[in-house]
Amino acid sequence: MFPQNSRIYLTFISFYFLFAIFIVNSIGGDVNSEKFKKLEGHRIIDIIKTINCSTKLQCCSRCIEVVGCVSVNFRKNSPNLNCDLNWKTPLDANVSIEKFDSSFVFFIDNDPWKLVFRVTAGGTTDPYYAWLNGIGTDNSDDCMMLYPPSCTTYYRHNLLDDWQNWSIKQVKLALYEYHTLVAYIIFNGEGSDMQSWFSKGRLKQTSWTDLASSTLEFFSLKGDDYWGRHFFIHGSYTLCAKDYGWILVNSGIRPYCPFDQHGSYPSIIYARNGVKSIYGSQGYGEADVLAIYIKQT
Repeated sequence: MFPQNSRIYLTFISFYFLFAIFIVNSIGGDVNSEKFKKLEGHRIIDIIKTINCSTKLQCCSRCIEVVGCVSVNFRKNSPNLNCDLNWKTPLDANVSIEKFDSSFVFFIDNDPWKLVFRVTAGGTTDPYYAWLNGIGTDNSDDCMMLYPPSCTTYYRHNLLDDWQNWSIKQVKLALYEYHTLVAYIIFNGEGSDMQSWFSKGRLKQTSWTDLASSTLEFFSLKGDDYWGRHFFIHGSYTLCAKDYGWILVNSGIRPYCPFDQHGSYPSIIYARNGVKSIYGSQGYGEADVLAIYIKQT
């Protein structure tokens, strides 16, 4: 018989070994888990260190051991399994990542916010109808990334078609410019549907400090559909020159005002300085990506 301390040690080792096997088994096939994801044909550049491993089990086990490791790059068809231990995942806004055909990334997604929709400026399809009906969207991992993705469509999670059965607690809309978060709004999602969550009455938190106290003409996903102004939070119409607001996604269907006119569509414009601003002024910026997340707990 082993001494009591030895039995405790063996129990710990057995648990650790089984956990590592579980991870490797997830890697070996198609990863369908909500926790574990695999991205083909890419590698992350934000590397902690590179190690040589004889098995995937060893590589994943080392990532578990290393503080800050949240993903690994596997290189296919290598005599030794070269393994990069990384401190970022493909879903991080400021990740350094590149296409690399002979590699794939396996990562653990511990973020309680789940990405359900991502729009890229200049993506050609109207984001509002893509949100509602899935027109011009994809749900592949490559389209989830917030850096400029390889896919030419928008990312849309299938759960949007069954919104009311997902026990959604909160919804977050976030804007990114040059991989950096520049504005966000968090809404109460309880009891909402695909459109009603985006309303002033559900506002919980935002980077725009004056939004909650302001009088608004528009605060809705549909916005002003005639002019193609969606995801629209707007003060009042005053013949273009003095129109002001917080966010406007323009489909380009009727670019009437100067602030509607862009080289490509959709355009995503927003108030930069944490307060409302006149469209087209120096207080306004153009975001590269609009992303929507949900939280279920």
